[in-house]
Amino acid sequence: MASVTMGLEEFIDEQGGHSAEVLSRAGLTSRLYQSPNRHISLKHYINSMHEAALSTGNEHFGLWFGEQFEPEGLGLFGFHAMTSPDLRSAIEGMQEYFPIFQRNSLLQMEVKEGICQLEYRLLDGEIMDRRQDAELTLGMLNNVLKRAMGTHGSPLEVHFQHPALVDAQQHRQAFHCDIRFHQERNVILFRESCLDLPMPDAHQMLNNVTLGSIRELAGLVEQTLTTVQRAKSEIIALLPDGEASLDHVARRLNLSSRTLQRQLAAEKQSFKRLVDEVREELAVCYLNYERLSVSEIAYRLGYSDVSAFTHAFMRWKDVSPSDWRMQ
Repeated sequence: MASVTMGLEEFIDEQGGHSAEVLSRAGLTSRLYQSPNRHISLKHYINSMHEAALSTGNEHFGLWFGEQFEPEGLGLFGFHAMTSPDLRSAIEGMQEYFPIFQRNSLLQMEVKEGICQLEYRLLDGEIMDRRQDAELTLGMLNNVLKRAMGTHGSPLEVHFQHPALVDAQQHRQAFHCDIRFHQERNVILFRESCLDLPMPDAHQMLNNVTLGSIRELAGLVEQTLTTVQRAKSEIIALLPDGEASLDHVARRLNLSSRTLQRQLAAEKQSFKRLVDEVREELAVCYLNYERLSVSEIAYRLGYSDVSAFTHAFMRWKDVSPSDWRMQ
């Protein structure tokens, strides 16, 4: 929802960037927050984080914008969480109605041995560079947790799927806990006992009002992902472990392998070609981060050695990965 742009233009300008230019390059317009329940393009919003990082020279832009973002800025979604009786109710509501707030994404919590794991996942495979979005979103979610835990409360750990593309010291400053990169999921971990903490702004009437409005919006929201987009997202997640096979992807989509092949064919795509396209797009994305060596990029793309990756990159771009990075 457009409510997530609340304070974005001011934050860009405060950081020394040019908000009008940033939004224009990202495909957005100014003052979108004035229509908070309007849906905007998730891809364009994520692009605005990348453009803002370039404009401000702050490679941690998404991290710090999320860290300072007040939950009320999430609009109906945020107010419903803030007026819930306790943290458990707040998270359950966010989990249930997250597809209304942000399409083509997933928010879910599971509890194991007294530890809560609050996971955020993108389902749209057209979005390759997910770093700014993950850091932004986990920062926003952490601010909801802090309302119940208090200013001195903090998670146990925060996990990110992406590798440590930049210096992680600022991540530890933002979350006040151990940060782990190159993990299976984007997750905030905290103690189960925190779920019973009361929300300081609990208000039953306002909570019912926001819930009614959210349910009205639910009838207007459509999930628009194609099979190709869903499959690409799963391939992105599976490549680093070398498990981006047809069978694995189909299983994660709750489809048979034959059904997945048939649906891809209906969209004029094959699984083999799809994996190749994802690898090419991710390779270009990762080569923008100098902290990642070519060998590490090859590993994250599921190649057994650097030579196999180099050969594939030469086929895509007619130049080696190292030369591409230098250019």
